[in-house]
Amino acid sequence: MNKKCKLLLVSSMVVTALFLSACSNSTSKVTMEHVHGLGYSSDGKQILIPAHTGLVSFSDGKWQNVDAPKNDYMGFIAVDNGFYSSGHPGAGSDLKNPIGIVKSSDMGKTLTKLDLEGISDFHAMTVGYKTHTIYVFNEQPNPKMKSAGLYYTKDDTKTWNKAEMNSFSGEPLTMATHPSDDKVIALGTKEGLYLSKDAGIHFEKLLSQLVVTSLAFSNNGDLIVATANSQSMLQLNLSSKDKKDIKLPTLDKDDALSYIAQSPKDSNEIAIASFKKDVFISKDSGSSWSKIADKGIGITQK
Repeated sequence: MNKKCKLLLVSSMVVTALFLSACSNSTSKVTMEHVHGLGYSSDGKQILIPAHTGLVSFSDGKWQNVDAPKNDYMGFIAVDNGFYSSGHPGAGSDLKNPIGIVKSSDMGKTLTKLDLEGISDFHAMTVGYKTHTIYVFNEQPNPKMKSAGLYYTKDDTKTWNKAEMNSFSGEPLTMATHPSDDKVIALGTKEGLYLSKDAGIHFEKLLSQLVVTSLAFSNNGDLIVATANSQSMLQLNLSSKDKKDIKLPTLDKDDALSYIAQSPKDSNEIAIASFKKDVFISKDSGSSWSKIADKGIGITQK
């Protein structure tokens, strides 16, 4: 093969590769080492995920790394004006480890330190979307919480209250609080689903003999429940007790949902994430799903 033919062959191979790359449903450069939460920006335009080394977002069919300090956010909860979180500081941060509880209204560019910096990291944490009441399950005593258990604060951690947790047993795997009624909190365990309507004083067991892996409240206050080894989520109206199944996309046999979020601007739009870091989005209340991340690799949509 002469030199001219070789150049033509190489050029053809390059053009073909570029064409296939442009036409395929290719993955982006966003890689999620972990998925430590799931939420929407307050305008509903972005899905947000704390991915061990900072936040990543999905919007208009594309993933991107959020331009903010790369903290390892745990217990991440999106609210109507930003997010709350716990976790650990990223490289170069001046935050103490662990970061305690922080909040941000600008996608993490700046953080307001609230409490327990350098003392506690809360994985089991939830915040009311509109009320901003914070609930945490504390695993060991600290200067603000004299014993293990469920605590809540209505004033951004200035004062903490311990919930009595009557009729509750086990340890929470997941938790969620109502968007506008901060007395309503749900806890999921290996044994089932518990609900309190008095800020954790008393609990009622709503589901038994099920491993509850993820919980979320919808915009209208329905409780959405995901359990292990199930092909659907349960949407439960707490007033009428009406139940609705939301069909799930196909997951690996040993996988389950870790997080659920509903768009604050479009109640038909739901995002879900699994323990194996698969992420899906539905824009028709779960009738159909689009996979937007596969094992932590972001997928660009056409």
